[in-house]
Amino acid sequence: MFKQKGLILFGFLLLFVSNLLAQQKKKEKYPSLLWEITGNGLTRPSYVFGTMHVSNKLAFHLGDSFYDAIKRTDAVALEINPEIWQEQMARLEKLKENYASFVQSGGNDLITENTFRIKNYTEELKMALRSEPAIVNNLLYRSYKSKEDFEEDTFLDMYIFQTGRRLGKKAAGVENYYEAEKIIMEAYADMAKEKKRKNNDLDAEFLDSYTEKIQDAYKRGDLDLLDSMDILNEKSDAFREKFLYKRNEVQANAIDSIIKNISLFAGIGAAHLPGSRGVIELLRKKGYIIKPVQMAENIGIQKNSIDQVTVPVTFQKRISEDKFYSVDVPGDLYIMKQDYQDLDRRQYADMSNGSYYMVTRVKTHAAFLGQSENEVLKKVDSILYENIPGKILAKKVIAKNNYKGYEITGKTRRGDLQRYQIFITPFEIIIFKMSGKENYVTGKEAAQFFSSITFMEKDNKPGYFEPLQGGFSMTLPQKPSAYFNNTTAEDRWEYEAVDKSTGDAWLIFKKSLYNYNFIEEDSFDLKLIEESFRSPDYFEKQVSSIQTTYNGYPELQVTEKLKNGSVVHARYLIKGPHYYVVAQRVSGNELHPGEMLNSFSFRPFKYQSPQIYTDTFLHAAVLTPVIPEIDEGLRSLVEQNLDAVANGNNNFGYINYWQKPKRGNFCNDSTGECISLQVQEFPKYFYIKDSLKYWQNEITTLLNRHDMYLSGQPQYIKDKEYSGVSILLRDTGSSRTVNHLLLLKNNFFYRLSTTGDTLN
Repeated sequence: MFKQKGLILFGFLLLFVSNLLAQQKKKEKYPSLLWEITGNGLTRPSYVFGTMHVSNKLAFHLGDSFYDAIKRTDAVALEINPEIWQEQMARLEKLKENYASFVQSGGNDLITENTFRIKNYTEELKMALRSEPAIVNNLLYRSYKSKEDFEEDTFLDMYIFQTGRRLGKKAAGVENYYEAEKIIMEAYADMAKEKKRKNNDLDAEFLDSYTEKIQDAYKRGDLDLLDSMDILNEKSDAFREKFLYKRNEVQANAIDSIIKNISLFAGIGAAHLPGSRGVIELLRKKGYIIKPVQMAENIGIQKNSIDQVTVPVTFQKRISEDKFYSVDVPGDLYIMKQDYQDLDRRQYADMSNGSYYMVTRVKTHAAFLGQSENEVLKKVDSILYENIPGKILAKKVIAKNNYKGYEITGKTRRGDLQRYQIFITPFEIIIFKMSGKENYVTGKEAAQFFSSITFMEKDNKPGYFEPLQGGFSMTLPQKPSAYFNNTTAEDRWEYEAVDKSTGDAWLIFKKSLYNYNFIEEDSFDLKLIEESFRSPDYFEKQVSSIQTTYNGYPELQVTEKLKNGSVVHARYLIKGPHYYVVAQRVSGNELHPGEMLNSFSFRPFKYQSPQIYTDTFLHAAVLTPVIPEIDEGLRSLVEQNLDAVANGNNNFGYINYWQKPKRGNFCNDSTGECISLQVQEFPKYFYIKDSLKYWQNEITTLLNRHDMYLSGQPQYIKDKEYSGVSILLRDTGSSRTVNHLLLLKNNFFYRLSTTGDTLN
């Protein structure tokens, strides 16, 4: 049945396309990709060009008229200005991540085998050497290994931008990155709510033919056929209204605004140009004269000479968050987490020259494991041949600030040179990499990047250490390396120090865990910490284990023997939701911990000044030192769509009588503290007859659901505008509590939850 349907559609569309081809000479309204804009008071012409987001050579039939048009203008624009892509992409990614974390259901944490595990870093190191972030390919190249012999060095949009920059033109954009993202989100939301959508279930045979005809139409500059085929294959009118037509208006208005001041060459998606609601007609309605510029199919003779030009860049010093390294880069080093989540990787793509700079940090914990820097250097050397892309052309040993490493030059199969400087520290491997087209990394840009690398040297100066955010203190042989490891699901703070005179090393792991559903016995959780920390890759056997307390808090003191013969003394501690591993490795067989290990003590947390934070979605205001960084525009769009779907704006027309609860997690990465808020909006005519009985039922429900008992008496709250109750829940054998504050105001029910302890 489906096959038959596909064949009928295929035949119909082939007939439709054939008729279009037969009649296009009579009806062509949009016969070119390149259009000249004049009139309406302009003293110089501007241009608009229809692009494709591909690197395939079929899209690069650019005649001299294309290059001449760019030369006549002052600025070159794409839909979004490439010079701000990375900054806005990174910021938007962070805002999305923040929002997802803020609204997720809190209080479900568990100790896993990886919570305190020191992992074997070999595989992570291999990945760091051999992989490139997909975002770099998306930004600069859009290339595919199977098609690299049939592609240009970058995709067409980026080529237009780079050509403009090489010719000294200013960069611009005809859309705002955030606004474009919101429109696209609106388009998908509208499509999801659309009740009458087209059913274009087409088979592979049709799709191959369709793609081929699209490509052929683009190569010939036939925007009429592109528009007709695009409309024919559109599944959702609601999606098209926002994704295409609304963005057409934004782009036309931006072009109009820019060309009143400077001449412009604007490269926008070809689908945005034709049609009664396309950019061409919208500009005509504003009074401009828009004429097609015919482009020859041959490649312009200017291409090769323009492609050889290097765009000057300006370097600035970039310092890592922990102040350990600094390096000169032409832009900020951005965190992009779309892929390779386990890598601590930062990158900057030089959009004008098609090159990129990257810094990757691989934690080794080598000092604690008793591995010397020379041993780590040998391990790096042993995997270079198999994991450096392409062919290694040169390799030499280098040193900087007393840290040894390698400098490597490699050549990819595409013929592009890449350079690395890899440095070994007692705690990590840091990889600096630069890549560019052909021989770009042999130039002055690479020379400045690599020569500017500096590291902070750590001296042996024993002393008191307390993190900036407080929480604990300890005497250590040097100021420790402090690192918030959030590259995996096991977010934890890591502190490491080494005594250079003896080789002894210290390590502190801190992880905060919140679970409002149950409380394990302290002895059980201490055992889980021990099992998690004792990595089978490095630990041989346990020498002793004693469960005790430290200032009333549960503690497990353990002595372990590593496979290399060293001895590890460890203290595992629990303080409410905060779990600690405090460990010392001694070079010999000393079976008693030293004074430094015993100097560990808890300290109060330190906070920024609190501020009033008002959350209209949660119908609450709070005085807090933790202000969620959330984009209210994006949040509003998501929340409104969720409310609309719940209230009948869905495929089934189903209306939820009870609203879904809304959540907010006020968490501080620095201290590890977290308070979870859940808000339930009751139906409009919901009424509580006996408030005391209501709160007693709520308490009973919590106790029955989570198998805990009340600690002390409930503290009832009564005010003119609201009522509530505060309770502490406990379980046998545990020093921790689950704290709930329940409040009711009008038809809104609030539950605030966190984890505490019996001593504080």
